[in-house]
Parts: sequence; C-alpha cells; structure tokens
Amino acid sequence: MNLLHNVYLIHQNTGICLIHRKYGSIEFNQDLVSGFLTALKDFSVEFSKGSGELKVIDMQVFYLLLVFKEGVLITAAADKNDDAKITHKALTDIIDQFVEEFGDKLEAWSGDVRIFRDFDKVIDEILEVGKLAEIQLKLPILKIFKKDFQKTQKQISKKGLILSEDDLRVVRDQKPEWTLKRLPTQVITQGILDKKEFKIAHLADGFHTISEIAEESGQPETEIQRIIGALDNLGLVSYIEIK
Repeated sequence: MNLLHNVYLIHQNTGICLIHRKYGSIEFNQDLVSGFLTALKDFSVEFSKGSGELKVIDMQVFYLLLVFKEGVLITAAADKNDDAKITHKALTDIIDQFVEEFGDKLEAWSGDVRIFRDFDKVIDEILEVGKLAEIQLKLPILKIFKKDFQKTQKQISKKGLILSEDDLRVVRDQKPEWTLKRLPTQVITQGILDKKEFKIAHLADGFHTISEIAEESGQPETEIQRIIGALDNLGLVSYIEIK
C-alpha cells in the first residue's frame, strides 16, 4: 500500500517542527529533518517567493514534497506512486487552516508546541491518514505470462486473500517458472523487436514497475517507457492493477 509516510509542519523563522504525523514505514530524525528542510526553504523561497508553490525533491526511494506559505513550511515524504498534485493541494489546505487558526499566535510564539497538538486531527482528516494521494499501481506484463499470472491470482483468491504490492516485493527475487517463457525469436529476425527490446519485454512479468525494470536493466526510465509503449502498441503487453 502506498502512503504519505511522514508529514512535518515547520515554523519558518525558528525551524522548529510544530507537528509531525507518521503514516508509513520511512523513519527520519525529526530535528535533523527540520534543520535540513528549513535550510532548503531559505534557498527555495528566493524562487517561490513564499507563494505556496510545490517543490519536489527526488530521494530515489521516495519523494519529498514541500510547500512554503504564510511563514510555515510543510513537507511530506511520499511514495513515487502517489499523486503529487493531490498532495500539493492537501498540503496547501493544511497550511491555510493552520494559519487561520494559529496565525496570530505565531507572531508572538514562545516555542511551546503543545498549543498545536489538537491540529494533528485536522491533518489526519485532510490527508485521510496518509492515503489521500494513492493511485492504482499498474505493472506491465507480457501477454504470454498473463494467463499463468491470473491462474496464480485465482488460487490466492480462493484462500480469501488479495494480491498486494507487499506480496510482489516478496516474490521478485523468486520468479515463478512461467516467467521463463520467451517470445519467438522470429520477432527479432523479422525486425519487429531488436535484441534490447526483446530482453526488456521479458522483464515485464507483472512483478516489476517500469522504474524497477529500468533499474534492473540499467536503462533510463524514459527508454523503458518507450519500449513498453511500443510493446503495448504491438499488442504484446497488458497491465496488472495492484491495490
């Protein structure tokens, strides 16, 4: 399941973390994060003019989404499958409500974060306890694999279970035997696919995202997107939706 893992509401002038909400598994040192993000804010505000624009930092495994507004910095550590536009609006709404409730108190604030503790319920509600920006995960799969994949899903559902993204992480290093199937080599000799595309095609096994295929193959993600798109146009791949 994809979540907004951590959300920090930080006071612009002091860098003190006013509220921290943890929904997922990614761990941070709260004081270090506040200092880092505040320093980043001082740099970024020159470009955003504190207008509430979204800043996105790619941390490889996840994204940091930052919004600066009304003397407050809010940031969320988000999975790459989460919707950044939805998250941006939610983070902006949080700042707006926070400033409306506490704006006058922030001007002469003594440093006591306890006065904000009830606002965590507002954050939880707006972010739907971290699930607000979830989008359906779609994994490419070669059609020669799909029938066996679906058969596996049916066996799982008979036991009252549902295949999830967490389940896929377990099996990626232990691929089922049916993933050893191969397209006929004529697709190369006839010029339908080149050797690189042929190799990439078989990594589309229903267990890997496009970014993971890129990492495993050592190819740029844009190139993998192109190849998967070409395979899709040829009718060789379809997609598995993971909840």
